[in-house]
Amino acid sequence: MDQLENFGNARVYGKDAATPLVQPHRQRFPQFLPRLHTWTRLIALASLILVGHSAWADDDTREALTYRLGEGLHLPGTGLGLGGYSTVTADKLQHSPARAKLDDISLFLWWEGEGRWKFFSEFDYENLLSTHDAERDGDAPYLALERIYIDYAFADAAKLRVGKFLTPIGSWNLIHATPLVWTSSRPLVTHQTFPSNVTGLMLSGTLSGQSGTEYALYASSGQEIRANPDLDPFNEVVGAHLTLPPVGGARIGLSYASFEQKQSRDETKQLYGIDFVWSKDRYEISAEGVYRFSNNGRARDEKGAFVQVVVPLGEKLYAVGRYENFRKALALSTTELWVTGLNYRIAPAFALKAEWIGSRHNSIGAPEGFMSSICVLF
Repeated sequence: MDQLENFGNARVYGKDAATPLVQPHRQRFPQFLPRLHTWTRLIALASLILVGHSAWADDDTREALTYRLGEGLHLPGTGLGLGGYSTVTADKLQHSPARAKLDDISLFLWWEGEGRWKFFSEFDYENLLSTHDAERDGDAPYLALERIYIDYAFADAAKLRVGKFLTPIGSWNLIHATPLVWTSSRPLVTHQTFPSNVTGLMLSGTLSGQSGTEYALYASSGQEIRANPDLDPFNEVVGAHLTLPPVGGARIGLSYASFEQKQSRDETKQLYGIDFVWSKDRYEISAEGVYRFSNNGRARDEKGAFVQVVVPLGEKLYAVGRYENFRKALALSTTELWVTGLNYRIAPAFALKAEWIGSRHNSIGAPEGFMSSICVLF
């Protein structure tokens, strides 16, 4: 799992600009202000440490203090790093007015020494500025704590993680920083069928004797660290993800999870998933599929899949096409979506995106229409 969570790697963390199907009203901003000040102070303190060190450092240290777009700012001799990403979106969805907003300002703060310990945190300030009535639409400004964890590496084959981390189901949920995914929208199956975060323990590693097979085993008792009020977090969960060795440029992953969620504690769900990525000569094909069973009857089962194709049109311009279907629990029919769009990568960490989403049997309110975004990984 580590190659998905290295800041300098092209496949790095974050949160994309997807529109949730259901958006419960968040706490209003004034009620959140005291907590916002607390988290802002922590972020400001970390930033001041980095900036202050740069100001007082000697000439040799200043020369070593370099910044490259997409790789963050590294403080020499300390193991500390600071980075993040930002997203501006402009949409015209069906049955909704056109709107534009500063969707995300995300901050990564991490520490990685020469020993076995590692710390990582991610704060995401959502819906900071918008042209529409954010309070009315449930999009009030909100400072989310996406991740905060400590790693201890016993060896390459065994690393223990404690804290809040991204749920290792599929590949999109682990990659999904907006500058690094191909579309502004997010496939339904990658965020509707399971909570995107886990607060608990995870054991992961690479089995060198198995030609690079990667595994992750995780569990949680449901004590979520700063749960996002828009999401239904785990009440309890045990799960696993296995990534098989690459063959011919293709990687296949397998997921399993058994869990309950806070809003439906009397329902036990079991999820099985598969993910696939193939790339060669700047072409890419990716897919994910999930089937989630419920102990409350087949009507509450949930399933879906997507297939996405990326084709280079020029040195920096790509065409993107995606088909997805999703059968939501209790829905009378399967929703189908078609996405066609363009992605212009000004730089590996800087992308302009535009796409059109069409639908069939869209009884669940999935977003359809025009979406675009400007995304930068700092």
